[in-house]
Amino acid sequence: MESPNVYHYGILVRDIDNAITLYGKLFGLTFHEPTEVHLNRLADPDEHEFDLRVTYSQQGPPYMELLEAKGDGVYSAGHGEGLHHIGMWDPKIDENKKRYLDSGVESDGEVLNPDGTTFAWYTNPKTTGGVRFEFVDESAREDLEKWIQTGIMGPGGFVV
Repeated sequence: MESPNVYHYGILVRDIDNAITLYGKLFGLTFHEPTEVHLNRLADPDEHEFDLRVTYSQQGPPYMELLEAKGDGVYSAGHGEGLHHIGMWDPKIDENKKRYLDSGVESDGEVLNPDGTTFAWYTNPKTTGGVRFEFVDESAREDLEKWIQTGIMGPGGFVV
C-alpha cells in the first residue's frame, strides 16, 4: 500500500467571501474567485445533484480549500465551521475504498462519476479517529491541479 499523498485540507465555512478575507489577513494566502461546482451524483447518503461554492489557496501544496456550508449532508453547516477534511490523491480509489469499508471504515459521502465509479469519497470521522479524510481519484489530478492553480475549470467543468 502506498502512503497517503496529501494535497489539501478542506475548511467548511458559512461565508466563503469572509473566509477568503480572514485567511488572507491571517496567513497572507491568496485565493481565486470561488467556483460554483455542480455535482451530478453526490451520495450523502441519498444520491442527488448538488451545487457547492469552493476555492483553493494559490499557495501550496498542501492547499487550503474553502467550502461554503450548504444542505443537510456532508457539506452541512451542522458539522460546524472549521477543519472539514484532509484531502489525498488515491491511484486505486475504488479498490482502496472497498478495502477501507471492509475494514470497518464508514463513508460520510461520495461523489460518483457518470459510470458509477468513485470520483471522491469522504470517511466518517467516527470511524477514522475523529478525522474526515477525502480520497480523490488520482486520474483527475491534472485537470484538478489546473483548476487549483488558475481558478478556471476546463471547458464544461468536471463531469461529476
